[in-house]
Amino acid sequence: MRYLCLVVLLLLMIAPIMASAQISYEVEDESVILEIDESGDVFLSYNLTIHVTSGTIARYVAIGMPNSRFDVLKALEIRNGEAKEVEYEKVVEESYYAVKMHPTAPINAGESRTYHLEVVLKDFIYEDSTNPGNVGLRFIPSWFDARVRALRLWIILPPGVDNSNKVKNQPDYDNLITLEDGRLALYWERYDLPPSYELDVGVSFPKEYVKSYVKGSEGNDLLSAVAGLIFLGVLVFSISFVVSIVKSLIEKSVYKPPEVSVESLGVNKNLRPPEVAYLKKLEGREISYGRILATIALELSNKGLIRVKSVEPLDIEKLNNSSSQLRAYEKVFLDCLNGGTPSEDCLVNVIKSLHSRVNREISGYSRLGTIAHYEKLVNSIWKEISQAPMEKRLEILKENLPWLLTDENFERNLKKYLKEGLSPDQISRPIGGTWPLEDTWIWIPRGGTIYIPLPREPARPRDVGGRPEARPEVEAPVISIEKAADSIARSIEGFSSSIVRNMEDFSNKIARTITPERPRGSSKRHTLSCACVSCACACACVSCACACAGGGVR
Repeated sequence: MRYLCLVVLLLLMIAPIMASAQISYEVEDESVILEIDESGDVFLSYNLTIHVTSGTIARYVAIGMPNSRFDVLKALEIRNGEAKEVEYEKVVEESYYAVKMHPTAPINAGESRTYHLEVVLKDFIYEDSTNPGNVGLRFIPSWFDARVRALRLWIILPPGVDNSNKVKNQPDYDNLITLEDGRLALYWERYDLPPSYELDVGVSFPKEYVKSYVKGSEGNDLLSAVAGLIFLGVLVFSISFVVSIVKSLIEKSVYKPPEVSVESLGVNKNLRPPEVAYLKKLEGREISYGRILATIALELSNKGLIRVKSVEPLDIEKLNNSSSQLRAYEKVFLDCLNGGTPSEDCLVNVIKSLHSRVNREISGYSRLGTIAHYEKLVNSIWKEISQAPMEKRLEILKENLPWLLTDENFERNLKKYLKEGLSPDQISRPIGGTWPLEDTWIWIPRGGTIYIPLPREPARPRDVGGRPEARPEVEAPVISIEKAADSIARSIEGFSSSIVRNMEDFSNKIARTITPERPRGSSKRHTLSCACVSCACACACVSCACACAGGGVR
């Protein structure tokens, strides 16, 4: 009977592990905002995007909390384009604190789901004995047994804290942002992280900027409690280790960890080229702001609303045509031309407007899935160009150039695919064609004088959403495919560098202008919650304490 009980106990321990092994996923995006209020409360939000590749999440999505002193402000699930409040449980046990959110429907393999969880934390700011006169915190964003494609963390300091040597942090931040209200935000980002990666961050600042915090003796008491929990953790780990060995003997497949799941709508197929380019930049791709602005200019040029008269120096003419299909950032760009050459400050507002639209359009969708969709589209255009007859290649390029500009490797691929499959004789053979008058800045080869004939009306009408019915066209200069590729690449690069002269200064202005959304009301804070998931909380720059718990799914 004794052995039978042991077998039953072992099976009960193995069962959940075997069940969880059926779930596999990837964290596409983990964005965390930790905002320290002057009251001493900490508002914590998560935006977590996970794509399930195998198995089904049916019972709950659990997010661990840093301590037991938390209140849930809002728990949302985004599904089929709608954000709805979701049922949840607040879990406060002896050594485990979490929020379990219950999916409105099972999340199956190949699906994504979005959850937003907003919490307010009490007793999370501690007196810093390492830096007398300071208080601080240590925070580890939730880690997962899966690859994390992008991890971003903002820690927003209380009002009044300035960028002085009294502010301590570890590790070094990736950016220091001054918000519109004057507050400082420290920003970290990491990409393509291995499973179980932990970003351990500590921040310390003068204590006079918060009204309440945990005093040193209270912190020491909690540290003693944490020490006891560490012993318990070692015991639990030992049991888990034995169970994992038994599990490995039962199944030979690689362990597929359970965990949280998010983001629901899949791919957004309604973006325009500038929006795709900016989304790729947000995801860490190497696309310059100049390229993004060039893509906007090309879209406006295609609508007959502007004419780039010169690239170096930059001279853009605003035309007297109208369009009923302008997006907000396009209107801002046109407004920047009222005084002639657009100013840098005005162009920052263009990017700010574009940022707002992209964030709104991509909300609830898979960012990486959306990028992959448009990369597939761009690759299909390159393939079409490479397989087309020589005389048709520039025509295809002309019709799809805004999309091709979203390719980080535009210059290289332009030269590659325009010439692919052609003989040396074909590559150097002169060709002609027509080009819209407003777009001749793209076509005119750099260097040398090119004669452009008088414009003529195109044979076919154009009547798309308020555009002029016909766009005057000119005969393209007669040059070779090879020279055309080089000319177009240099024109785009010239425009990009001319419209943004000082990239570092421009980027800094954007960083100061564009910040993560921070709803002011205590009941309206957006994105997902916290998990301080490893937890001995005394860091290099901050001596503090917290208790921690991880997340999971069933």
